[in-house]
Amino acid sequence: MLLLSFEFAIPRDALEYSHRQLYISEELDSPSLRAESYLNLAKAHLRLGELERALNFARHSLYNKCELCATAGHVHLTVGSVYLELAGFNKALDSFQQAHRIALALRDTALELQVYVGLSELFSRLQDAEKSARYASKAYDLSRSLQLNDLNSRHHRAALLQMASALRKQGELGDAHDYCSEATRLALICGDQASYARSIRIMGDIYRNKSDINKAFRQYEAAMGSAAAMGDRVIQMESMDGAARCLEALRIQHKICNCRPLEFNTRLLEVAKSIGAKLLMRAVGLRLSGIYHSLGDENNKLHHEQLALKIQNDLALNCAACRSPYGLEDDSLEALSCSHILHARCAYELVRRNKKKKCPCPECDRTSSRLYLNCNDYNSMQYSPVQLSICSSDSHGTSHQATSSV
Repeated sequence: MLLLSFEFAIPRDALEYSHRQLYISEELDSPSLRAESYLNLAKAHLRLGELERALNFARHSLYNKCELCATAGHVHLTVGSVYLELAGFNKALDSFQQAHRIALALRDTALELQVYVGLSELFSRLQDAEKSARYASKAYDLSRSLQLNDLNSRHHRAALLQMASALRKQGELGDAHDYCSEATRLALICGDQASYARSIRIMGDIYRNKSDINKAFRQYEAAMGSAAAMGDRVIQMESMDGAARCLEALRIQHKICNCRPLEFNTRLLEVAKSIGAKLLMRAVGLRLSGIYHSLGDENNKLHHEQLALKIQNDLALNCAACRSPYGLEDDSLEALSCSHILHARCAYELVRRNKKKKCPCPECDRTSSRLYLNCNDYNSMQYSPVQLSICSSDSHGTSHQATSSV
């Protein structure tokens, strides 16, 4: 199976290898090899920020493969990752759910781990830090049981980075720093450029949360350079956003003038538009509105405010029950099996009202016997990160309570 062989490749190289693989699959008339080729093409275009092409190649892959096979699971996982960038969170959740179903059916622990990484990132972007940390914890625990004799697997690095990102969101900056440092070290050992670029970008986030803006900015600059050298536009865009946040902090503190933040955010907005990253477009629009307000340019201030509002309306991040927004500030979320997302308080009220029968989704009327993301006893769930040094010394133990279930 060749789909894992391109993971460390530079996106443009991965694209070339995938086209060669596709040519061979046509020569051999092999549906399974053709499906893997299209999957690799989808992954390469995702890293290049060409999201619509990634979706098209993913669909082609599914045409050539059975519904319950490892390749199909990875296709659904890739589709979920694409929809994450497009801020199509319900579609992303549905894709992750399908990948998870295949992972359980095949007992594919590696695929299951990657689903949990995706779910953690999804809830991180929707500002549910607690649920993001729980899924990151599940991924990390699986990564340690996956290859007990080789903790420098790409799955382990991905889980380490997701733990670092989730813990940072919870304010556990010391633990986040440890997880991120370990991921950086392992990425350097095996030459995993993508994980390395992402790790120094996340380290920039950690320093920014520590208010060490200078160190943070240097991390983002290094990540931008590394991503640009690979041609990985998604990591480059994320790193640019981190640098823009540093510049905004300095601007608000009156340590720099408005010129550089204005220029940088304008360039970032163009990059986000070209990729289709709507949630980032909204955030940058609001930043630019604030900058223009400081400059006394009310026309451009209003223009970017309206842009941000239009994107917010287009995203339709509204609770299926109460219709009020979610995902724009810290919140606790749940979802029904149809993948429609609700505020946790609305979801539990829905379950309470329908104790003796299946819950109808307020959005699509599909019924469900349980909450898609709910555990058996929500109120008893506790999450407590363990120091990385303790986890590393006991590779057979479970380091985090990970009680959310798909």
